[in-house]
Amino acid sequence: MKQFYRLMTTVRNPGNPKDQQVTTDIASDYIVVARHGQFYVVQVRGDGGGPPVSEDSLTGRLASILAEPVPASSAAPIGLLTTLRRDKWAEARQHLREDPVNRTSLDAIEGSLFILCLDSPITTAFNSSRALPARGHAVEGRDETNMAHQMLHGGGSKANSGNRWFDKTIQLVISSDGVCGLCYEHSAAEGMAVIQLMEKMLSEATNPAVAAVTEAPRSPPAVVANPPPRLLGWNVDSVTRAHLQEAAKAVDSMIDDLDFYVYRFTEYGKEFMKSCKCSPDAYIQLALQLAYIRLFGKPTATYESGSLRRFDHGRVDAIRGASCEAWQWAAAMLQQKQQAASPIAVPPLDTTSGGDEKKVTFVLYDDNQKRELFRAAIKKQTDVMVQNILGHGIDNHLLGLREVAKELGEPVPELFTDESYRVANHFALSTSQVPTTTDSFMGYGPVVPDGYGASYNPKADSIVFCLSSFHSAETTSTAAFARALERSLQDMRTLLQEAPPPPTPSPTPSHGDALDLK
Repeated sequence: MKQFYRLMTTVRNPGNPKDQQVTTDIASDYIVVARHGQFYVVQVRGDGGGPPVSEDSLTGRLASILAEPVPASSAAPIGLLTTLRRDKWAEARQHLREDPVNRTSLDAIEGSLFILCLDSPITTAFNSSRALPARGHAVEGRDETNMAHQMLHGGGSKANSGNRWFDKTIQLVISSDGVCGLCYEHSAAEGMAVIQLMEKMLSEATNPAVAAVTEAPRSPPAVVANPPPRLLGWNVDSVTRAHLQEAAKAVDSMIDDLDFYVYRFTEYGKEFMKSCKCSPDAYIQLALQLAYIRLFGKPTATYESGSLRRFDHGRVDAIRGASCEAWQWAAAMLQQKQQAASPIAVPPLDTTSGGDEKKVTFVLYDDNQKRELFRAAIKKQTDVMVQNILGHGIDNHLLGLREVAKELGEPVPELFTDESYRVANHFALSTSQVPTTTDSFMGYGPVVPDGYGASYNPKADSIVFCLSSFHSAETTSTAAFARALERSLQDMRTLLQEAPPPPTPSPTPSHGDALDLK
């Protein structure tokens, strides 16, 4: 529950050597609205946490901001500074705070409930490439990949990236063409807390019964002060303008490098997986393993968020999907490719040595054996997940030991400088399940330069993936990964749909609110 209390009024301020998370009084009575890179304070309830302003009053205030003329080209989009490297932004922020006008504006933004970003649409250049089909909704020629880009980064310094304050936990984003969503800063809470808040808001906004209750107090209306929106001012000198130029160049480069795709797999969904007596999460994790091994011929360190919300102040531990069982099953699935000079080598069942010769015996697996290996891999994946969400994962434990050693001034234990530890924590496949009850999705970028990001939202008859990599990495391609993932999901269905149903597995704990094991 504690994560919910940090969603509003929380900001991650830059620092050196580390950032600082600050949560101000939840009784804050205003939001900050961003428009054309300018920021406005808008009161949304009475002083000291009083009653909310009426819907008509709030609509009028937002309309007045929309009616403001586009600022002159000399106006500084200070929000761009929040895209800088954290040490650079800490330096730029410290310089801004030396001026009292800037300090007042910074305090207002950082202490607000949240940011509401009123955007302009980004160009169709952010649509998915011709090599990848665009699925789902389309607005003014924009596809879902395009919309996700707008939520994630705003489209660049000449679009909406300066119309953000990326340090704030919650930024609601509404484009003038109707595209809407949010961008959130991850340090305060996990994705599921944010999703549950947004779905609650959406339910109350669209449910007639709830709306009727909300509207009832409007007659007579609550007496609430009704100040107009207040534009926040900035005194921008040559130092800050240099920081802004640096930020614009850097953010545009990062955006150009992001290879992002919203991929809807529509051939089946979690209902089929459940019919196979599989946890949908474990099933999709094996599909991701198979896709990666199909491309690279080997497994890689894989991270999946495992919820620890059952514990006080609990966040996540790492569910590691790259097990020996998953590797053996994936290699067996790809054995035909191996026979055609693929880099995939099916794990040997027997090796013997005699004299100077080493004999290796390989086995070609039939479908029944592949299904046995699949069940073993599913069981392993589920066991690892259960151990993690019950607090028995290895990663937080080791991280705690490392940090305690630092606090005690002791030398870093050799384990943490060993090459094997570095490889084990180079998560070239960073994944998470983010289920929603609405037709929405959440995505992010890779966590290492040569890696993939892969969030997924399993629906009854489909799966929504947000896949990402970097163009600058010579070894990765989001299009190639999407195609490998599609092929893997198809092969898994072919393997399982003709098989007799396995015994019903014993009940297992659910993964917080994030995993569906039914």
